[in-house]
Amino acid sequence: MSISGFLGSLPKGSRGEAALIGVPFDGTASFRAGARFGPDAIRVGSQSIETYSPFIDRDLEGRDYVDWGDLELAPGSAERMVTTVADTVAEVIAADMKPILLGGEHTVSLGAIKTLAAKYPDLALLQLDAHADFRDDYLGEKISHATVMRRAAEYLPAGSLFRFGVRAGTREELVGSGVELPLGHKGGMRNLEGLINAIPENAPIYVTLDLDFFDPSLMPGVGNPEPDGVTYREFIQLVRSLVWRKVVGFDVVELAPQYDPTGVSAIVAASAIRELMLCML
Repeated sequence: MSISGFLGSLPKGSRGEAALIGVPFDGTASFRAGARFGPDAIRVGSQSIETYSPFIDRDLEGRDYVDWGDLELAPGSAERMVTTVADTVAEVIAADMKPILLGGEHTVSLGAIKTLAAKYPDLALLQLDAHADFRDDYLGEKISHATVMRRAAEYLPAGSLFRFGVRAGTREELVGSGVELPLGHKGGMRNLEGLINAIPENAPIYVTLDLDFFDPSLMPGVGNPEPDGVTYREFIQLVRSLVWRKVVGFDVVELAPQYDPTGVSAIVAASAIRELMLCML
């Protein structure tokens, strides 16, 4: 199938409310590489879905959003990739649009968070993820998919990182990081209502969705699948809680489409992007 941009998007150079940016990078992948193929797979998967969401009764039809295509990135350099993403997001903001990143591995989020944190000093970061990603370094590297939330937190006010769905990490990440886990490491109960209520009501929110957040039965096409994941129904509950919040950007990362030959993972990813877009636009 030819790739013509994400679901109903306008081409780069058009005016819109949001810009989708493909970031085909997986230079720090530690288990199953392949997230660099995620942006194009998401665009193809989007051709299978509708612009209308029956879950929140909103429609992308009549909204102008632009697909900027994929960034050209130097292979293997996470630092240069983060800088390129940060600069591109700054261009998007300068054009009075909101950024949407299509990953790529989770490290790509760091550039967007860096730029948005500079624009919004009270930025709240909502991490939807199976993994804490809160190590200080991983295999000697400070910038990695396993450290991205630790680095992101350095740009944010204290207490501005909110996590949902996290169920894997080192003991230090899960118990000693100082960041509350709404999932809890005792009993495994997910407290969605408590999470949303904890985010200041008027805070600008950046959402980072690592697709291993979902249960592997729904989303097998990721680099590091984890059991006991979130269902799509739970995700929609979360989306409904974000509809009236100030979402200023988001990313969807870690789709590795070659691990799901059915293509369902890409379609679910595209559907999740539609829902988050409808919260933001």
